[in-house]
Amino acid sequence: MRGNLLIGAMLALTFVAGCTSPVNRVGGDAGPAGSPSTSASPPSPSVSSAAATGSAGPGAPATRTSRPATPVSEIRRTDWPNAVIRDLKFCGESDDSVKFRNGSNGLDVPCRILPDGARPVYADFVTEEPANAPSTEDALVLVELGNPDAARRQALVPVQLSYNGRERYARPIILGDDSSPSGDRVMTFISYRVVGQNVQATVRKLDGGTETRRWRTVNLAGNWERY
Repeated sequence: MRGNLLIGAMLALTFVAGCTSPVNRVGGDAGPAGSPSTSASPPSPSVSSAAATGSAGPGAPATRTSRPATPVSEIRRTDWPNAVIRDLKFCGESDDSVKFRNGSNGLDVPCRILPDGARPVYADFVTEEPANAPSTEDALVLVELGNPDAARRQALVPVQLSYNGRERYARPIILGDDSSPSGDRVMTFISYRVVGQNVQATVRKLDGGTETRRWRTVNLAGNWERY
């Protein structure tokens, strides 16, 4: 009798221990600075199988419990190498629109958008008037003015959709430092991101050193100050 009770107690302990095993979790990790979106880790095979079959009993058809896809915002559909951006005075054109083709506006002193593999950053960070404007997301893109073998200057350009959702407007820019007098040294934005309503970037200075810089808007017009 004592032996049977001991065996039953051991079986009960084994069952409880099996129920306390850790649960697999699926999470998303933020992408690197300058990344247009976050990246999600793929689920483990056991989690995928459970999600696919749901709670159907024996002989019942399998059910899926996936979430509907998140709609892609209109600003993310922008073909940046061939974009038309209004009010981008940084490029020095007399026209009110800068028309990029294959990443450049094609002038003798060219303006290039997203040079050297830079990527846009998306977030709702630009002040919108009126408050019920349809745009829910804005873009931050890198633009460079000047020839590669001459004096150049870079700028971070906030871009906002118009109220009709079809045109793209440049807001006040974040201007990089002047190049050296001979043009052989240029301040460049190594990476950049939006933090809340502010912008943070890592820059390479003229002396080759790097530093982190931060900017915030100072008025409803969207002008920036470094802090």
